[in-house]
Amino acid sequence: MSVYTTVEPAQLEQFLTRYSLGKLKKFAAIAAGITNTNYYLDTEAGCFVLTLYEHHSDDEMSYMLGLQQHLVNRSLLCSSPVADRRGTLFSSLNQRPAAIIHRLDGEVLQQPESLHCAIIGAEMARFHLMGQDYPGKRTNPRGIDWIIAVTDMLDNNLEGADRQLIKTSLRAASELDLGRLPGGSIHADLFHDNVLFKGNELGGILDFDYACSDSFVFDIAVLLNDWCIDSQGMLVAERASATLEAYQQYRRLEAIEIECLPFMLCLTALRFWLSRLYDMTFPLSGEMTFTKDPETFREMLVLRGSHQPEIKALLTSLQAQC
Repeated sequence: MSVYTTVEPAQLEQFLTRYSLGKLKKFAAIAAGITNTNYYLDTEAGCFVLTLYEHHSDDEMSYMLGLQQHLVNRSLLCSSPVADRRGTLFSSLNQRPAAIIHRLDGEVLQQPESLHCAIIGAEMARFHLMGQDYPGKRTNPRGIDWIIAVTDMLDNNLEGADRQLIKTSLRAASELDLGRLPGGSIHADLFHDNVLFKGNELGGILDFDYACSDSFVFDIAVLLNDWCIDSQGMLVAERASATLEAYQQYRRLEAIEIECLPFMLCLTALRFWLSRLYDMTFPLSGEMTFTKDPETFREMLVLRGSHQPEIKALLTSLQAQC
């Protein structure tokens, strides 16, 4: 992904002495994404990704990498960290926490179809179930408290209509008892470019940077808002239904989750709008950097707030299944 911290060959070779991965064969920067510094890393032992985490504390690192290891041990298809000779999942490189991750086979789908939505819906349900006994805890780093704080930081970049959109969403949050929602470990960023497919088979889930402890329906809303939309950001009923029906084959949604889904679709659109606007307003310097257009999710928030007929029809269908 983006390169903010440069790693020289000699530094890498010294870092690799901690691992039992054999000699270095290939090392190249990955010029996409936003948050961390990432390099392709090939050694005699196989193909990996070296990640230097630009914003994470040791506690966050332990949660994220430990969760990946926990899920892989339960046969979930996701990227897994490599332990060094002492059994440690991360250490320091160039004053950054750094980890080596097994590289998964497969490609990112540019246009997911209903079949792929059903596959990832089922895998998300398995993720939620398998993560329930993971002992680690991490508050959502992009939850409502963050939204309030970042809104203040972005005040000079927001129009009056923008502030009203945010105010409306936060007021809706205050009217719901979100603490009653079922939850546990979630991915919180399961966009289609964080999943690999091998043809029509799942290759695995990537990028646990925002994994945290929060409501399952938050995770579902993130998924629906990316995998199940048309070019205008409208929900495509066929894909959304395929996702949710497959999810419910493993874990049944509770009535309160269905009730809160329209709000969560708004909240997650707001979260990614503000996140992208923040990245654009306060960019990090680096060798190769990449940001995404925030306007896409602002427009989506407007759409979700209008209570589209597609959302109501989808909810009616879900309520009939419960």
